[in-house]
Amino acid sequence: MKFDKQSAKDLEFDVVCQLLSTHCKSQKAKQNAMNLNFFESPEKLKQEFDLLAEIQTIFNDDGLSFPHPNAEDIDTALNILRIENGVLILSELLKVYSLCAGTKQIIDFARNNQIQFPLIFGACEHITGIKEILTTITSILDIKQLKIKDNATPRLAAIRQRQKTNQVEINKNFDRALRKYKQEDLLGEIEETFLENRRLLAVLSQYKKRVPGKLYGVSAKGNFTYIEPLENVELNKIQEQLRIDENNELFIILEKVTKALRSEKKQLKAFQRLLVRFDLLSAKVMFASTYKGIRPRFNQSQSMHWEDAVHPLLYLKNQQSNLKTIGQEIILNENGRFLVISGPNAGGKSITLKTVGLLQMMYQCGLFLSVSETSSCCWFDQVLSDIGDNQSIENQLSTYSYRLNRMNFFLQTVNDKTLLLLDEFGSGSDPELGGALAEVFYKELYNRSVYSVITTHYTNIKILTSSLPSAENACMLFDTKKLTPLFQLSIGLPGSSFTFEVAEHNGIPKELIEQAKLEVSENKLKVDALSASLQKEKSKFKRINNEQYKTQNKAKKSIREYNEKLERLQEKSERINRFIEQQQKFVNIGKKFYEIIGKFKHHKTNKAINEALKKLASIEKSKILEQDKPAVLEKNLQQPAVPKKTQEDIQKEKAIEAAIEQEKAAKKEATLIVGNKIKLKNQSTKGVLLERDGKKLTVQIGNFIIKTTVSEVEG
Repeated sequence: MKFDKQSAKDLEFDVVCQLLSTHCKSQKAKQNAMNLNFFESPEKLKQEFDLLAEIQTIFNDDGLSFPHPNAEDIDTALNILRIENGVLILSELLKVYSLCAGTKQIIDFARNNQIQFPLIFGACEHITGIKEILTTITSILDIKQLKIKDNATPRLAAIRQRQKTNQVEINKNFDRALRKYKQEDLLGEIEETFLENRRLLAVLSQYKKRVPGKLYGVSAKGNFTYIEPLENVELNKIQEQLRIDENNELFIILEKVTKALRSEKKQLKAFQRLLVRFDLLSAKVMFASTYKGIRPRFNQSQSMHWEDAVHPLLYLKNQQSNLKTIGQEIILNENGRFLVISGPNAGGKSITLKTVGLLQMMYQCGLFLSVSETSSCCWFDQVLSDIGDNQSIENQLSTYSYRLNRMNFFLQTVNDKTLLLLDEFGSGSDPELGGALAEVFYKELYNRSVYSVITTHYTNIKILTSSLPSAENACMLFDTKKLTPLFQLSIGLPGSSFTFEVAEHNGIPKELIEQAKLEVSENKLKVDALSASLQKEKSKFKRINNEQYKTQNKAKKSIREYNEKLERLQEKSERINRFIEQQQKFVNIGKKFYEIIGKFKHHKTNKAINEALKKLASIEKSKILEQDKPAVLEKNLQQPAVPKKTQEDIQKEKAIEAAIEQEKAAKKEATLIVGNKIKLKNQSTKGVLLERDGKKLTVQIGNFIIKTTVSEVEG
């Protein structure tokens, strides 16, 4: 089983991988997406698709939500844990917590839904110890504020309380000084700045001697002098010492947690592998939804049959332009393992060939395919291709030399488990000599039981194909009236290149075309004319068959819809009849009860009423017992309601909008980690998040510290 990188490049498999990676959240999953490879065996591939099928079911169920957490990269944290005296910094501990929390989401979902989704549960079953690790971390970590808890230790609580008290005094003194010097017009427009964890007055330089305090510097142009008010000098020194004490205590706390986590290295690695795996699995399902990908059936035999197969990249491109992508029917099996496609240029030969190669590569890498649900696939040990103009300037090779080298590689490599894709087979050299060499290569590959899709214009290759039992000609259909391609593959007949017809359609003078015909042998013209004639007839019959097929399908659909509607109406009618019957029964019984009460209402006691009610109950009971199938009271039977489609639509729209807003908020929340760079609205440069207190943020932009809120961060 080999993965040929040149073939992957020819078939644009790297583009598919890049698109897949955009649906991954973690960097490791993105890297895995960019380096997809064939699965080791059909059994391993089946296991992957079985697991993907469960995840796809969840994604398609509006009542379920499959967790897709970000698998934080904890490689740095793991390296620190390997060092005997290494200590995790807060940002790395937060990554470990995020990874553990994400793992718990997956584990909880798997355990809560293990009966419905046993494979997801099986993939998570080996994970243990998640709660214990989370308890260790959350015992000292404030999850909401993303910092060490104030009460992590008594000493830290005391230090932070003194910091708060001291800071209140500092702010009071500063605000008093600010008001005073502002009234005296000694301050600039900015009034204050923040430097070295201190609030400083921005004093006009010509008045700096009138403001007692400690100088911390001047502005770039020297217009302002930054001064710490005198009454805060000692208080800020105390605050600085408290910060040192706080950092020392935090180090001790982190050292203790690091020691506890050091014995959990294997578990943390397992958490990361699990989340990266499920990140990629979820990405595969989400990516498949963009091109309507499904899981085809798997054939144990060496045969494949794809219906309505479309090139996923072409589909996505056409979708942007609101264009339709035409699906193809592709059949390869032991009785038809060589498919030779001919027809006019720009008719879709190459894209059909690329569709076969790309979808097969995607399938063997565990990706859903853009084919109909009735399609089936098989396994190949290798997928090889020779497509396009691959000149090599480095090795001074022409296109033809490159193709000969590539063919030599094929002849040394291929076997009966190879899918080979050859575009414009035999081209690049003298048509007659190149055609002869192509025929020799064709026979050699055919004799090795290779499975192949080939595009060609060579008549000798078409003739050879028609003489071999396991080879089939095919053509891209052509509208002979409009002289335009239909981009539809038809298996069974070779196609004409429509060289002269297309030339005439594009304005080439008729006399030149007639002159060209004289240069071509009479047999060649007859063969080409016969191919064109057969293709016209086939196009005509195919159009008639398609119309008949559409009409037949439309009739079947109408009958099915009628039967379904009739069944629904009958069911509704039965519900209404049961409801009316039951309600009538209630009315009759109630009427009799009311009559009894009216008859004995003047009696002083309830004895007569009770006797009459007992008699009524006895009569009704005897009636029920006499019936073969007595009616049963349906407590939950309700009058059928008229569906409110408009209201449902509104609710769905609201749910979608809420989901979009929730996703945006989640993405923003993921960036709000202390130490990360974030961008604020109305700011041209990014800043560093220094502190977070609920929705309040402290951000450093350049030399300035800004207090802001979460709502001001760009999402």
